[in-house]
Amino acid sequence: MTFRPLSWHYESAGKGLPPAVFLEVATKYGARITMTEAKPSESLKTKVLAARQCLLLFLNHPKYKFAQKLVWAVCMIWAVTIVAQSIPYYIYIGDGKAAFLQGQFGEAEELFQLAVKESEHDDISDPRLANALNNLGELYRKQAKYALAAPIYKRLQSIADNNLSKKRQEAAVLLNNVAAFYRDKGDYAGAEGIYKQSRKIWEKEVKKLQDPNYAAILAGLARDYREEARYAAAEPLLTQALAIREKSQGKNHADVAAVLSSMGGLYRKEGKYAQAEQFYKRALNIDLKNFGYQHPDTALDENSLAGLYRDMGYYAEAEPLNIRSLNTRVLLLGKQHPETAKSMLGLAELRLAQRRYEDARALFAQALSIDKKVYATENHPDCADCLNGLSVCARKEGQYAQALSYIQRCLKIREQLLVPEHPDLAEALCNEAEIYRAQNMYAKAEPLFLSSKAIQEKTLGTSHPALIRTLDALAALYSSKKDESAANKYSQQARAIRESQSGALARPS
Repeated sequence: MTFRPLSWHYESAGKGLPPAVFLEVATKYGARITMTEAKPSESLKTKVLAARQCLLLFLNHPKYKFAQKLVWAVCMIWAVTIVAQSIPYYIYIGDGKAAFLQGQFGEAEELFQLAVKESEHDDISDPRLANALNNLGELYRKQAKYALAAPIYKRLQSIADNNLSKKRQEAAVLLNNVAAFYRDKGDYAGAEGIYKQSRKIWEKEVKKLQDPNYAAILAGLARDYREEARYAAAEPLLTQALAIREKSQGKNHADVAAVLSSMGGLYRKEGKYAQAEQFYKRALNIDLKNFGYQHPDTALDENSLAGLYRDMGYYAEAEPLNIRSLNTRVLLLGKQHPETAKSMLGLAELRLAQRRYEDARALFAQALSIDKKVYATENHPDCADCLNGLSVCARKEGQYAQALSYIQRCLKIREQLLVPEHPDLAEALCNEAEIYRAQNMYAKAEPLFLSSKAIQEKTLGTSHPALIRTLDALAALYSSKKDESAANKYSQQARAIRESQSGALARPS
């Protein structure tokens, strides 16, 4: 039999005190003492709470007043020690972020690495370690150092899944960044699963549905859907993300511009050029106001708007935007960055449209070289885009064997990474068919053209501008085969789409 003051056993709460002293203290402070039979075992939490209560009773007893100063002194020293140990971590994190924002990536990397080292000894569920790793991973991702970023994001995913069960907001944000890393690598299916996990945590457990972090999750998932050609699923997510960010951050915030740019990209993919132009221009105006011309976000906006104008045949308007975007990225990011390669790709596609094949080929080859080095593989969507362009250049110059080699490499990548009904796959099939048609190999060309048309109509609809080229090619194919009925049919379909698109986008002023 043992004493139980309040809800604590004497053996756990009063161990070390004489029973008489314990009884006196408990009685003085109103504890109800009953005689109960001790339980065979108690949880660690119960024991800690019991010890804490007993310590408070003990320190408040007049006979043991001398111990109060000693205990409070020990606590103060312990608190000061903890703070002192934390100071270097916060200095490294703060200075690292400042260096990163100033473009001093080498200094930022060193500081973030020191922050990781400072927090390694902490409990793995301590968000400081996750925060330090996240900053270092994002630094590597922004610099396209994917080989260095990969193990960090793998570790972050494990921490978010297994060690942040009580810090669900931090877990959701970490998973969102991990998903962005997978998306950048071209692993859209892998990214989608992680984005959905992040979104589920936020909606079910965090429940802050007007928070910018939630908007970032929605926008990230929408961008992934866009890359997978799931346009209908992407649009409502971007609309919701834009509303959250405009309300919480203001209409002229850089994060709002990022969502506007994504919406412009979505509408461009859908062939809604007038809407795409509006969103691209809004994003560009915000970023110019916040950052000026020499900033990566502004360069992104200019490259996107140039691509839209190129799609519409406005080459004179596209060219200065392309060139300025490329120059900005070379200056700020360097010649070996994938964003620089994207601007090279955009300018290469413009040169191709202008029939400047030699210039286009050189730019496509340079962009491909950068991408292969950055991603340490050719198996990436950006590499496939370059190979597609190189194939068209070779075909236009009559180098059919080389053109076929390029397009087959492109197709292999796209078939591995994209869904079977992706418009980019349809484009590559059409380009392969064009190589065969140019050599009068109609039996090989026809089924490829028809497959391309079927994919485009299913994914993009029957009035998308991308269909015009495929329909024109089919018309030319059947005309060569003396099948004028089929040729007229496809020619009329192409003409109807052109007429529906005329005036959709006013010529830029």
